[in-house]
Amino acid sequence: MQREQLAEILRSEGLIASDAEIKDAVTRAGSRMLGIRITGDGAVDAWRRLLALRDGTGFHPVLSPRSPSAWVDRAPVEGEPFDDRAITAPRALVAEIRAAALEDHLKGAGDESEADEWRDEFDPERLALSVSPVPKECDPWSDFRPSWLCLVETSKGYRVPGLLPDRARGRNWDHGPGGRPMLASDHVAFLHTWYDRFGAELLYLSGSVLILDVARPPQEPLAVAEAAIEQYVYSPDESDAPQLANRQVRGGAWRFWWD
Repeated sequence: MQREQLAEILRSEGLIASDAEIKDAVTRAGSRMLGIRITGDGAVDAWRRLLALRDGTGFHPVLSPRSPSAWVDRAPVEGEPFDDRAITAPRALVAEIRAAALEDHLKGAGDESEADEWRDEFDPERLALSVSPVPKECDPWSDFRPSWLCLVETSKGYRVPGLLPDRARGRNWDHGPGGRPMLASDHVAFLHTWYDRFGAELLYLSGSVLILDVARPPQEPLAVAEAAIEQYVYSPDESDAPQLANRQVRGGAWRFWWD
């Protein structure tokens, strides 16, 4: 879709008054990225309206504190590979990362008792036994500070982190296979499998925070446990799998943070 057509849609939605309000850039992958200023009030509603139009526009909306140029002007990591399984076989890649994370924890365990605790935490059937009947309250919006509504040229929101030269990443995240750091394709793999299974859509992205809007969060204990383990492996900096299972997983918004 041409910029002029997108501008007309934004005007018809009451989000801009003139084309001059639209800022645009091009991602490292050659995809266009447009953005308009927005305030917190009404930001999620505007995001939902543009998400509903995504199939027609070919652009996925993302709320962010960063402008399009701030996202794409940063230099990409030199020579960073992209694992195509993030697109073709995301669950296989996620399973591989999960196995590597468990292996990393077992290597660091002080004794066999601690190692057994980690094995239990990474075992969905065992973790399911500790899932409470009613989830505890949590606040996925604590770091939600949008000032831009960006439109990224892609038909799938899970592809967005793979298109940007900069994205949320953990300095202490080094439990990929072989002890490697987090790759853009890791983001894509986790978001892809959650989109397929739970209808999770990328809603918000900053340099350290990512929020998903989840249409069909799991509710059955075993599915909750499986998702909680994946969430912990994806973002282990401020929570653990049991906490995620009993707080975030069954809710309609998932927040992830990296130090």
